[in-house]
Parts: sequence; structure tokens; C-alpha cells
Amino acid sequence: MNLEALILDMMLRIRTPEKSACTGVDITAIGILLVLSELNDLRTEMRQDVAALGDELAGLRRHMNEHLTILRCEMLHRLGTLQQTADQLARRDPADR
Repeated sequence: MNLEALILDMMLRIRTPEKSACTGVDITAIGILLVLSELNDLRTEMRQDVAALGDELAGLRRHMNEHLTILRCEMLHRLGTLQQTADQLARRDPADR
């Protein structure tokens, strides 16, 4: 009976590392899957952020173009006014100056 207990104890000791090795592989595989899943989530989130940034930049570009158009019109109007004033001054009689 003592011999049987010794054999059973040895068998348990042999099987324990096999189970823990198998469990370690399973844990590693699960860990790898979790990391891959997290990476995919990060990629998706980054794509969404980059797309939102592109939309924001397009909106800013339109907004700046509108302001630039308004400023151009104002500058052309002022230039026209200055040219008219310069023309009027050029047409005046030199004695009036």
C-alpha cells in the first residue's frame, strides 16, 4: 500500500507540471488575443480620430477661404477708392495744389 501511495504521488507530481504548462500556454494565448483585440480597438479609434481631424481641417479651410474672400473684396474696394482719389488729385489744376 505504501508503494501505491508513492506511485500515485509521483504520478501527481508528473501531471502537475504538464497541467501548468498547458495552462500557461492557454493563458499566453488568451493574453495574445486580448492584446490583439486591444490593438484593433486602438486602430479603429485612431482611424476615427484621424477622420474627425480631416473633417475639422476641411471646415477650417472653408472658413478661412470665406474670410479671405471677404478681405480680398474689401482690399479691392479700398484700392479702387485710393485710385479714384489719386486720379482726382492728378486731374486738379497744379495751381490748386
